Amino acid sequence: MRSKLVKVFIASSAELDQDKTMFDVYFSDKNKLYRKKDIEFDHRTWKDFCSSLNDGRLQDRYNAYIRECDLVIFLFHTRLGKYTREELEVALAAFRENKERPQIFIYFKEEGIEDEALTNFKQYCEHTLGHFCDVYTTPEDWRVKFDRQLAILEQEGVIRAPSTEEKMLYRLKFTLLYVVAPLIVMWLAFKAFFYFTPVTTTVCLSDQTVSALPFEGADITLTYSDKSETCHVDRLTDEAIFKEIHSRYLGTPVQLSVTAKGYEPVDTVMELEKRLVVNIRRDKSLSVVFGTVKDEANRPLSGVTIQVIDLQTVSDEMGNFRLSVPLDKQQVQQRVQAFKKGYELWDFTGPVSDKIPWKIILRK
Repeated sequence: MRSKLVKVFIASSAELDQDKTMFDVYFSDKNKLYRKKDIEFDHRTWKDFCSSLNDGRLQDRYNAYIRECDLVIFLFHTRLGKYTREELEVALAAFRENKERPQIFIYFKEEGIEDEALTNFKQYCEHTLGHFCDVYTTPEDWRVKFDRQLAILEQEGVIRAPSTEEKMLYRLKFTLLYVVAPLIVMWLAFKAFFYFTPVTTTVCLSDQTVSALPFEGADITLTYSDKSETCHVDRLTDEAIFKEIHSRYLGTPVQLSVTAKGYEPVDTVMELEKRLVVNIRRDKSLSVVFGTVKDEANRPLSGVTIQVIDLQTVSDEMGNFRLSVPLDKQQVQQRVQAFKKGYELWDFTGPVSDKIPWKIILRK
């Protein structure tokens, strides 16, 4: 946790500028000691402020800092600074308002007062304010005296290390500000990017049947919300690509339809992902060879042997036949042979259909 910052302002006339340099060394030494207590002194004089021109007085900047201070130290020797009385009034007003800070210390160097204004100021402090103005002879003398004052301020709790609650609160604020908040911002940025960036979905077909039959193309339709788009693929290895899909549809149900010659139609619902695989399976349009056998007089012939590859069946009394063809032997066109003793062999190759029957005429 960051150390408890104790703000200090040193006010004096220009004649004590050399004495004020001792504060740099003094508070530098103190910071080394108090660092272990999580306390840090930040001391400033008028020289530490920017002197650029602004709308208000430069003195107003000093006064504003005095109101924020924990300690205000006044040093005097023979003269009263031009704005020292004003700075004391500002510090007193802040103390009366806050009830605790800033703690005000007034030191006179030796007994060297030459300015009547300074004499009046000292009497004002001692008689009107009831404040005892301490005297120091050398910087080392002041150092000893102020060490004692710091010890008293520590005992009274005016200067103190951050409490356990303050440390926990600081860690919590640090975690929220520098860890949680950036993560939330990154997450929101990612979600926004993800939400507003269109996605592309690729749809692949997977044939679940084992066959040597040719693939004659397929139409793949993707439907989501009120939109519908169809892609055509010529080969089973081709992919249907659907572009410019709003990312909000990812993970939501969409409808996929596939129509392909020789395959069972697919109409399914899937959760939209960037890559989808749709299983397709061969239909039964090439799984049967059926029809009738008649003679030249158009009379049904029974007992006629029908052969397709190495598969056979026999026509019934009505001349009807039906031969099932397993998947591994299915073809778009089949050679069909029909024969019966006393009749010529019938041999023909033609397209297979589960809707159009074969009509066979045997001649003697």
